[in-house]
Amino acid sequence: MKRLTLDQWEKKYIVAPVERFDQKNTMFNRWSWEPEIRKQLKDWCFTGEVTDKQGYALRDLALRRSSRVGTAVSMSDMSKPNPSRFTRALSEAMKEVRKAAVLPGQTPSMDAADLNPPDWAKEAYASDPESATRDIKKVSRYFGADLVGICRFDRRWLYSHTYDGEGPSGGPGDAPVVIGEHIPQEIPEEFKYVIVTCFAEDYNMMKYYPSWITHSATSMGYSMMAITNQFLSAFIRSLGFKAINCAINDVALSTPMAMQAGLGDLGRNGLLITPEFGPRVRITQIITDLPLVADQPIDFGVTEFCNVCKKCAQLCASQSIISGERTSEPLNMSNAGGVLKWPINAETCRMYWGRMNRPCTTCISCCPYNKTYDLFHRTVSWFTDHLRWADPFCVKMDDLFGYGKPKKADNFWEEWRPQQL
Repeated sequence: MKRLTLDQWEKKYIVAPVERFDQKNTMFNRWSWEPEIRKQLKDWCFTGEVTDKQGYALRDLALRRSSRVGTAVSMSDMSKPNPSRFTRALSEAMKEVRKAAVLPGQTPSMDAADLNPPDWAKEAYASDPESATRDIKKVSRYFGADLVGICRFDRRWLYSHTYDGEGPSGGPGDAPVVIGEHIPQEIPEEFKYVIVTCFAEDYNMMKYYPSWITHSATSMGYSMMAITNQFLSAFIRSLGFKAINCAINDVALSTPMAMQAGLGDLGRNGLLITPEFGPRVRITQIITDLPLVADQPIDFGVTEFCNVCKKCAQLCASQSIISGERTSEPLNMSNAGGVLKWPINAETCRMYWGRMNRPCTTCISCCPYNKTYDLFHRTVSWFTDHLRWADPFCVKMDDLFGYGKPKKADNFWEEWRPQQL
């Protein structure tokens, strides 16, 4: 693995001017305002239904839904430039609740957002970015992050507009189109750094794709990133600095920021590939004015390996992953242009989810980089990083050993050994 300068990273990926992407054009939003897209499915939800099939039974769906409850902690966070209508309404309601809850003569409970450290202490802390960076990384891991990196705030990845529509869960395709709240987004120049964190999904649970068991691991990743971001934002504000909590990824594009923060490289499946977990991570960020030291992007042979492998493209049920060469040309409006990559057809991918009534994680679970970070697999990764001739051999061995094949859920609940700290 080698570390790149930002100029080297730019030469590898940026081939044309990058225009800021509009959140309205993500496939999680297009169904709500674009009639031609909306009418292609009767139901855009993927909330799931109970069946008698193992992996899709009552307890499996209950595990999936309960694993995602942690995302609720970010619903009242007003730090984003354009908080949602629900968040604004909830914030106002909570102000009234707090007022009513404080009895005469009672001291309100401590709130990190209300702390006001002395200027001398704040200035002293800001004068040592190296120590602050060390602290942030340790605190991030303490609060639950599996990986953490720092990058300078590259505003090309900031959404040009935010879109607050009917929500990512979807809805009936034959219902009337309702245009959501579409607002330009800007962040003050004082915000110069981004703390990017990754949260690993359970390796063994991801083997049961595309069942509710696998999506429980994904849901837990979203819950953990929301909870950790809430804690970490409070820590930064307690130091006297500002923090924009991007917990549910509705402020900026996560993957390029994670790459610039040195957490991984871009795979054929359109996902961040990390050395430790492959694509098996959820990503989030906090944008801050706290002076920090940026990490460097990394290169560990992912582009070259993906050129040979193509396993995710072959196994993609909706054929949404291209098997050809990288390109900077978008497939549709849900792709950002100017970046050399394998663009994903988000239209066919998202519609497949809707037809199945559940998300699909095939491109994550089948990826040869999706392994445990033990000595054997680290050795294999060294070969794919340093010896190009080893790439085809490693792909064949991955197939020969049966990696990436879906596992039957018949005995999951009897065999499951949840990971514990």
